[in-house]
Amino acid sequence: MEFGRLTEAWRGEASDFTPLLAERLDEIGAAIGVDLVEIGKTEVPTTGGRRIDIVAEGEDGTSFVIENQYGRADHDHLTRGLAYAVAPPRARGLVVIAEEHRDEFRAVAEYLNDLAELDPDKGIKVWLLEARAVRIGDSLWAPLFDTVVRPNSFTASVGAVKRTEGGGGVDEFWSRFTDASLRQAVEQVISRWRSFGHAVWFYGDGRHVTLAARGPATGGIRQRSVIALYPDGHVVIPFRSYAGSNSGIAIPALTTESFRTQANAIFRLDSKSARTGPGWISDATVNDLIAFATNVANAYRAEAERASEPLDLPDGNG
Repeated sequence: MEFGRLTEAWRGEASDFTPLLAERLDEIGAAIGVDLVEIGKTEVPTTGGRRIDIVAEGEDGTSFVIENQYGRADHDHLTRGLAYAVAPPRARGLVVIAEEHRDEFRAVAEYLNDLAELDPDKGIKVWLLEARAVRIGDSLWAPLFDTVVRPNSFTASVGAVKRTEGGGGVDEFWSRFTDASLRQAVEQVISRWRSFGHAVWFYGDGRHVTLAARGPATGGIRQRSVIALYPDGHVVIPFRSYAGSNSGIAIPALTTESFRTQANAIFRLDSKSARTGPGWISDATVNDLIAFATNVANAYRAEAERASEPLDLPDGNG
């Protein structure tokens, strides 16, 4: 195994490394413990003519600002990332990726994380990742991440401002459909899910909707993500959320190899993917989707009951 500097593997920071990171959000998500499910916007314009490297989206609809640079992190990337992250609509967190982080920057990140823990609604979570290139033999270079600063605790629960059962997010979501039959299938899924007594989260930008169900989380029982549906007919399955990345409480029944194998077969996934292709949702797949989501909700309930916190939840069979 050979390690190298980022410049050895990818000549241009903006032209090569940033696009690579945008394609490997799952690896960044694994490093910070968050499901980053959207490819992410790159070179996002900000006020003052500056640009943010990447704005990614978590499976719960929250956004994460990612700034990357070669060499040692400087003030420009940190402050630019913070300025964008705290501007409306507020991002859930800031991730700064560099080959080295100064001690004073680590201290600033830890200070901000302490403040965010005291006031989650106004604070901003910060991760500092150090990156290097790695390869085996003559294989292609790949990035390797080491998280050197992380929040003391992190629950990627969505603020009430981001999600709603009604309002603009609903209209925005339905306006994105271009296929009438697809929309009808999604309407059927949402109607049936609500009839079971479960929650449906719409988000302000209308990019997707999340089916949710109550389950155990750090600090008590709360709504947890079950599955996300998109207007182009693709589905995202939040496997890391089942493992507790968002709630702090893992659901053992949803983290087994057999469960993953079943999910892969239902949604036609490979072993690494957490999303289907566009157009997966249809009249023919509605029952399979509802059955899968109901199994997840039932697993949430069973784990809550096992922890001596029984829930009066519907079983989804009516």
